[in-house]
Amino acid sequence: MRADRTWRWERSGYDERVHAFPADELASFVEAACTHTVPYAKVTRGHAGARCLRCLLIVGDQLVARVAGPPAG
Repeated sequence: MRADRTWRWERSGYDERVHAFPADELASFVEAACTHTVPYAKVTRGHAGARCLRCLLIVGDQLVARVAGPPAG
C-alpha cells in the first residue's frame, strides 16, 4: 500500500461502517484500507456512523509516517 495515498471516508452499505477508500479509485468494486470490498454502488457519501477501527489505524500510521518524514540514518 502506498504511503502517499489519499483517502475518502465513506460508508459501506454492507456493514454500515465508514471506511477509508482510495480517493483515486472509482472501479465497480472498491477496496478499503482494511481490505473490506464493496460494490461502488453500495458506497454512500456520508460520515455518519461507526468508523472502521482497522481503517483508522492504517490511515493513522500512514499519517504519522508522512509527518515524521524519512528515518534518520
